[in-house]
Amino acid sequence: MVDTSHAAEQARSARREGGGPRLDELLAAAARCFVEDGYERTTAATITARAQTSRPTFYAYFASKDEVFQTLTARVCGALSDAQMVVDVDAVSPRDVLAATTRAFARAVYANAPLLALIEHRAGVDPVVAREWEAVRTRTRRRFARFLERLDAAGAIDPCVPAARIVDTLSDALTIGAARLARASAAERERFIDDHIVITERLVGVSTGPAPAGEHDRAPRGPEERYK
Repeated sequence: MVDTSHAAEQARSARREGGGPRLDELLAAAARCFVEDGYERTTAATITARAQTSRPTFYAYFASKDEVFQTLTARVCGALSDAQMVVDVDAVSPRDVLAATTRAFARAVYANAPLLALIEHRAGVDPVVAREWEAVRTRTRRRFARFLERLDAAGAIDPCVPAARIVDTLSDALTIGAARLARASAAERERFIDDHIVITERLVGVSTGPAPAGEHDRAPRGPEERYK
């Protein structure tokens, strides 16, 4: 005998995975409700009213507003993760990779800044949100660190401190800084990105031009010398 509640959840999950305009409308409406009304005051009724749809439609996709928020969290985290994949790291220069991924990540933060603040808060009380949020933070930082470590091993960069320290510093600065500027002018937001790219290049030690004569012939420095 099939558990009807389990079967219903499977059906809702399948509809969410299938996507479609109705799901997108519900999620967009929910995001506005959560941001404008706060988590506690948002209900299935306020979401359906904003989406101009029925309660049965809501429950066809979600069992509760918690499930809606968890789905929004997964989408936001996916956007942040995808921002690191906008270029082929093996096909372009390290400088271009750093610039493109920094720009894409900052723009993803700009687009989702109000929800990011709620996600941070909900992560303290909702284990599903906490796992999703911690997973994307860990995944993006490890991916960035591995990229820098490969470049360092190949002698393509000259980092001022170990890669993991650079990653933590840059990730926090970019996420927090971009979130603060989410409502700033487009010009101010772009200046922030441009400045952050310059800071990234300096910390990572990316060459801004051809190496000086004899540079490629010099023996690689050890960690003690590199991080002085």
